[in-house]
Amino acid sequence: MRKTDLKRTTTGVVIVITCIVLLLGAFRALVRAPAGLAEKEAGAALFQETGCTQCHYTDSRETRIGPGLEDLFERETLPASGRPVSEENVRRQLESPYENMPSFADELDREQMNLIIDYLKTL
Repeated sequence: MRKTDLKRTTTGVVIVITCIVLLLGAFRALVRAPAGLAEKEAGAALFQETGCTQCHYTDSRETRIGPGLEDLFERETLPASGRPVSEENVRRQLESPYENMPSFADELDREQMNLIIDYLKTL
């Protein structure tokens, strides 16, 4: 093979690889999850990992051990404490619980609490 043929072949391979990378990037952008979905999934996973699902239903208002959390942010008051529904009061509930709920102040940082609160808003 001559030197010029080798250069043409190398250039062609580089061009093909570049096109493939660009096409894959464009395809990935098209199939990327809608905004907020990753956060919802992270909040749902954290809700599961911390054991919240052992005491709370997410698809019902019925009491399991603790109150059901469906439509929590559409209510006027939090089910157990009667405090007005707000992000701050839900965070307060996680840090300094009402009645039998355990505290998550030592287990969850502020960002993790925000993920759970954002997840609760989707129920």
